[in-house]
Amino acid sequence: MPLEGEWARADVFRVLREISSSSDLNWPQVAERYRFDLASIDDPLGVVPIPAWHGVFEEVAKALDNDGAMFDLFNNVDIGSFHLFDYLFSCAPTLRDACQAWVKFIPIRTNAYRLIFEEDDTGGYVEWPILEGRGEWRQNMFARIGWATQMLERALEQQVPPILIELATSPPKKKSAFQKKYQGRLKFGASHNRIFIPKALLNRPLRQSDNHLYQIILKSAVEELDNFGQLESPLTRIANEVASNLAHGACTLPHISAKLGMSQRAVQRLLEREGTSFRKLSEEIRRSAADRYLRGTDLPMKEIAYLIGFSELSTFSRAVKSWFGMSPRKYREGSHRHTATGANARKKPDSIRVMNGPHPSARRTKPIARKSRVRAD
Repeated sequence: MPLEGEWARADVFRVLREISSSSDLNWPQVAERYRFDLASIDDPLGVVPIPAWHGVFEEVAKALDNDGAMFDLFNNVDIGSFHLFDYLFSCAPTLRDACQAWVKFIPIRTNAYRLIFEEDDTGGYVEWPILEGRGEWRQNMFARIGWATQMLERALEQQVPPILIELATSPPKKKSAFQKKYQGRLKFGASHNRIFIPKALLNRPLRQSDNHLYQIILKSAVEELDNFGQLESPLTRIANEVASNLAHGACTLPHISAKLGMSQRAVQRLLEREGTSFRKLSEEIRRSAADRYLRGTDLPMKEIAYLIGFSELSTFSRAVKSWFGMSPRKYREGSHRHTATGANARKKPDSIRVMNGPHPSARRTKPIARKSRVRAD
């Protein structure tokens, strides 16, 4: 089913168009293929659907014949390319304030997810939650990491700051300059998309900070937040809450409803209006997650089974066979052959159909025990 209603700001396509001009990509055809308004690229308030936001990055990487190019392209974009969101970071008093501003104002960039910033005794994590069932996001994530890392480099005035980067996907076949620069600090095949910042850096005052200018930027950001905050609906929150709770052993209708502050019947009615159910939604999300883990990571089968809500490996294996027509091991091996040869040997899972609305920041904590698994209504 096609994804509907979730959006992201279109200015990222304008930047992508400019920095990848050598690709000779036919943008009118791209706009038609991914069903977005070409004029939105140059509209300061333009937005595009999330499937397009993901898919166009894959298209450009393919046209460039370089699956590692997004790291380098977006690690070198000019500050201000994304307007207020750039300045919310670069003009903040401290690095912690900068990260917290990103979290607070991410709704002016997209309604599909919320950024997460969490701290422990060693430092803080900026995390981009994974959007299950919304198409291939790999190149889009490479671009976001390249851009976010550049913001940190400039804020700290360090060519390679002592950060750690985790990506929940496989490394590109063509190694980028960015990967060489962050060699030893960049981990692929992780369970998160996030950047770790050491505690000693979080309190560091930023040299470019200007309190008067920052107050003006915050005021403008609040005004944009009011405008874009009107495009909200709880259905996206349901889908993302299900995805973030798969491995917690509590992904049930009562649990998800309680976390959302909604009654079970209200959740059921909302899903029924969109032609789905809690069972179907959970199943689609689990299938999408299985596809990503099997194709994009080298995690053991037992760990993948746990991460998507199965307590028994045999149950996981039967589910994968029903989804993809083969065992988990054969599906993974087939995907690796596909990557190596470029053959289109598999059918992608359908996307989840989700209407407008962001989801709340989901804490990803590691459960101690797993007594119950996903149960549908």
